[in-house]
Amino acid sequence: MSKLLLHAQNIQIKFGDKTILDFEQFAVYEGEKIGLVGANGAGKTTLLGVLAGEIKPDEGKVKKVCDTFYFRQFLEEPQNRNPKKTDMEVYQDSENAMFPYEWNGKELSDLNVGDKTSMNHISGGEETRLRLAQAFGSDKPLMFFDEPTSNLDRKGIAVLERKLYTVETMVLVSHDRALLNALCTKIVELDQGKLTSYDGNYDDYLEQKQAEIARQWTEYESYTSEKKRLEKVLHEKKEHAKQIEKRPKNMSPREAKLRNCLSHHPKDAKARRMEKSASNVQQRINAMEVKEKPKELPKIRPDFRLTDPPENRIVIRGENLCCTYKNGPEIFSDASFQIANHNRIAVVGDNGAGKTTLLHLIRAAANGALSFCKQTSETMTSEDSFILNQFSHFSGSISIVPKAAIGFFEQNLSTLDYTKTVLENVMEVSVQKEAVARTVLSRLLFFENDMKKPAGVLSGGERIKLAFARLFVSRINILVLDEPTNYLDLSSIEALETMFSEYEGTLVFVSHDKHFIESVATEVWEVSGKKIVKND
Repeated sequence: MSKLLLHAQNIQIKFGDKTILDFEQFAVYEGEKIGLVGANGAGKTTLLGVLAGEIKPDEGKVKKVCDTFYFRQFLEEPQNRNPKKTDMEVYQDSENAMFPYEWNGKELSDLNVGDKTSMNHISGGEETRLRLAQAFGSDKPLMFFDEPTSNLDRKGIAVLERKLYTVETMVLVSHDRALLNALCTKIVELDQGKLTSYDGNYDDYLEQKQAEIARQWTEYESYTSEKKRLEKVLHEKKEHAKQIEKRPKNMSPREAKLRNCLSHHPKDAKARRMEKSASNVQQRINAMEVKEKPKELPKIRPDFRLTDPPENRIVIRGENLCCTYKNGPEIFSDASFQIANHNRIAVVGDNGAGKTTLLHLIRAAANGALSFCKQTSETMTSEDSFILNQFSHFSGSISIVPKAAIGFFEQNLSTLDYTKTVLENVMEVSVQKEAVARTVLSRLLFFENDMKKPAGVLSGGERIKLAFARLFVSRINILVLDEPTNYLDLSSIEALETMFSEYEGTLVFVSHDKHFIESVATEVWEVSGKKIVKND
């Protein structure tokens, strides 16, 4: 039998009145690669912190028989980050980065960041690679990873997968289904503080969950069928008893009274037997184990005609784009593109190739600020000014058809009003009826008890879903999204997949999630070699 490396017992953590963790045991054996899944806000990161020894539970204990390494999702929460520090200073000052290990040259080389340790400015992807180099260089027998694919491009994810394959024992939180399928030998689901284990990888977990749901439907249908049958029998017996109790037409009231006296009961023996039989049936109904109906997502979709969508064949056109960052590389050189109406386009490419830059240029064009060389900064929005003033050179054009209403997903979620409820946030921009808005929220896994919650109490992933709900019900008819699945749990990603696959407008999105791209995109564009190329 494999060696036990970690055993958590009777763990309980509460935040105020809310129970985050409440489970009897969690064990990790040598050689196990465990994928930890659960909804946003379920407590996955909290659980990793408990297992790593960084969070003390209110009750229970964790016993470890080996050293561990904890790769956090974030170095610092965004609101706590010091804007005066460079990226590298934040990295070097972070408690997460101050490991007692030297840089490992091989790991830095494998992750292609050998030249980044002395730089003042690093990208999000480079920061992740540096921290991963520290993690793999630590060579600990048990490792905890919280969303290690964050900010990595396709090549980075491929390298990460190869490196994780060499880790003997780990607990992994990830929204990358391909990674969970390739690596995991067990999936543990965290739901309402409880843990449930499933053997196999993520696809095996889904298969077992679907079988569980099918069993729940079978049990529910059997329960409702039997309950209806017994209720019918009960009704018939009660009606029969009433008929027996009635005085026959040819019997006088005096004779009926004499009959009842002789039977020592206001009713005769046959009526009593029938009522006793009915009572037995009622007891059987009361004793039945209640089976709840499994949840079903509603099917109603928004009426897209209310967005007044453009009818043009091409809705956005870019021609001869050239742009170079100040003190940086040339991103585009004579690059052109056409976005056809109703297409769903995935934009892929390596970190730094220009994917997000392309989205920024579309945004600037939508705001009428693309000809910034001829404008003063006062004529632009602050976001456009910040983006475009980073360029030392720009030429070319991006044209957008008049009826296009473009919605950009804001990762900072600045459009949300945290004092308003979930439903109020959606309805303030909705062109759809309230019933449709509620359906959209339900399909994004907001249920009736969530509708009146203030947006301020939602988790980060829930706020992201709320921002998407606002886009879906608004007058927006073209969506431009940068990494829409970042920070979402797997159930939410799958819900978004369904919503985007049914979206009747035009969608342009940057993503490194292979499964998401395959499920949603009708076209894939690659930003490479300073060009924008449509993949066949």
